[in-house]
Amino acid sequence: MKIEKLFERYQSIISDYQVFVDYLKRPLRRSFRVNTLKANREDILRLLADLNPQKLPFYDDGYTTAERAPLGNHIAHNLGLIYVQEIASMVPVRVLDPKTDEYALDLCASPGSKATQIGQAMRNSGLIVINEMSRSRIAGLAHNIKRCGLINEVLVNVPGQRIGRILPDYFDRILIDAPCSAEGTIRRSRAVLNHWGEKNIERMSKIQKGLIVSGFQALRGGGSMVYSTCTIAPEENEAVVSYLLERFPAADILPVNLPNFKFRSGIIKWRGASYDKRVANCIRILPQDNDCAPFFIGLITKIGFKKPRVEYMGKIEFHGKAVRLLADRFGITPTTTADYALFRDKENILISTSPAYLFRELRPLRRGIELGRIYESEIKPDNDAIQLIGRNASINVYNIKDHELRPFLQGGTIKPDRPSGIDPGFVIVKYRGLPIGIGRYNGQEFKSSIKRARRIPGGY
Repeated sequence: MKIEKLFERYQSIISDYQVFVDYLKRPLRRSFRVNTLKANREDILRLLADLNPQKLPFYDDGYTTAERAPLGNHIAHNLGLIYVQEIASMVPVRVLDPKTDEYALDLCASPGSKATQIGQAMRNSGLIVINEMSRSRIAGLAHNIKRCGLINEVLVNVPGQRIGRILPDYFDRILIDAPCSAEGTIRRSRAVLNHWGEKNIERMSKIQKGLIVSGFQALRGGGSMVYSTCTIAPEENEAVVSYLLERFPAADILPVNLPNFKFRSGIIKWRGASYDKRVANCIRILPQDNDCAPFFIGLITKIGFKKPRVEYMGKIEFHGKAVRLLADRFGITPTTTADYALFRDKENILISTSPAYLFRELRPLRRGIELGRIYESEIKPDNDAIQLIGRNASINVYNIKDHELRPFLQGGTIKPDRPSGIDPGFVIVKYRGLPIGIGRYNGQEFKSSIKRARRIPGGY
């Protein structure tokens, strides 16, 4: 099937249809988001100088690059300092606008781009429940969560249509980036041409209606929910939002305000069907307006007062020995971890926010990230955790040199020139002031402790 054939059904709702089709045939701009959970934006940008990044006008943490080197091989990606993400994909969370200390839900989270963006906007506070319905996609999602350093998350595997009944009136912010016919992915991959069909659109619409109802049931009064897809089809967009409005009088659509980003209004008529007029407040993102992928976004609120949550009231575990060992070995002050739960999971000590630790309503696959492992009287910190809490480490720190970086990231051994003030044992390794991992020093050389799955095979 040709692109023109697939999208011809939308000629009546896209005034500049031929320009739209022309843009669909162009490759996407390369874009990414900087992860300010692990470092200041300015420090990350210094590592990215070779990419000549250009800031997106609507989002301070979003950037594009014209360089063709694979972003996935860059040191900043390996360290979780950037997340490769398409421009339009960044918009739903910008519209959702999550705040610190709130309770958030990402109902359909894999591969994790928006979940980690929510956690970043919340500054690793409060709680974000990250749900993925497909068990086969959990491993990749968990990897991205850990790489980005989320400690306020609880990862669950539940059919999204059930969550509204399990956790009614629970969340302040909800994102439903719904599974869809994926027409908007055409600029990245032509695979959609092979499986597209109106029967598939009808099937996805039924699934989406179940998800949007479940999400709305889980939303607290006065809260915000974003429903988004990467498809053009009104059956999967306005029709789904209108379905919710017709069935729930407390549901309403808010106008979207996003300066320096162009979008178009939702439609209220399609192929003889009429939708609730309020869906005109939804937005359609077309590729010719911002040179990005197509997207649809609706910002939904629940009219009414916030009902008290039914929460598990338990004792928060705080592993004091781990805190003392971090202070003794690295000079990391106890105040760094004082506001978090530190708890044991088998051999590891984990760190999470208190709400994430206390969450018991659904069985978690994981929560927080590994802080480290205690071996008798010493602690081996986890690489991802040390990137979060190790910036103020004052002792047993080695500032790696440019020529030593690649061997260290490959899991090798480096022989420094007589480092002063470093005792044998685990050492925090920094690069240009940023903690990047853990090494083991034997008095003569450093052996990288970066886990095999996170090593860079061929440099960057």
